[in-house]
Amino acid sequence: MEEKRLTKMLSDVFNESLPILRHARKGFSTDNKVLLNESIVKFRELLKSRTTYAETITKKKEKNEEELKYMSMVIPLQAAALAIENVMEKMAIKAEAKIPFTEKALKDIDSLLLIVYTQLTDAKDYVITGNPHLKANIRKNMDEIKKLADEYELVHQNRLITGVCIPKASYLYIDITDSLKRAARAFVQFSEKV
Repeated sequence: MEEKRLTKMLSDVFNESLPILRHARKGFSTDNKVLLNESIVKFRELLKSRTTYAETITKKKEKNEEELKYMSMVIPLQAAALAIENVMEKMAIKAEAKIPFTEKALKDIDSLLLIVYTQLTDAKDYVITGNPHLKANIRKNMDEIKKLADEYELVHQNRLITGVCIPKASYLYIDITDSLKRAARAFVQFSEKV
């Protein structure tokens, strides 16, 4: 696959992912299980539609340099996609089961989601431009997500101990924050392969 076509394909995946994630974020903030389930379905369809090329390359015994480069990028992208899909699934579970989150927990997750959006946008632009500042931003955002998520989780533990948070909500909260950290790490790994 020629470099331009690869760049466009990757850029398209990022472009199509952003509105799906915004849709999921809206569903999470409003406890709208329909929006969340729609987001999950659209995200899975997007990923499924993009796996054909990777499957074709995987079956080839001899791969050219660009195909090898693409395959090295697929692994971190898959890791990011799985982490994001897990976030949306946990959001849907929260909405479906009507598990209450405190206002603080909702704000915490929203702030992490916004950084992941920024990171995803920077990754998309980095694929197109190769701008090293964007690559640095992807790493900086990962560091910020990790720092904030760790702080949020510590405060959350204290809130759980004091009874402000309930155990059912705690499991989902920690799973979502951990998944967002995994997605952030995967975007950094992706940018290292570009």
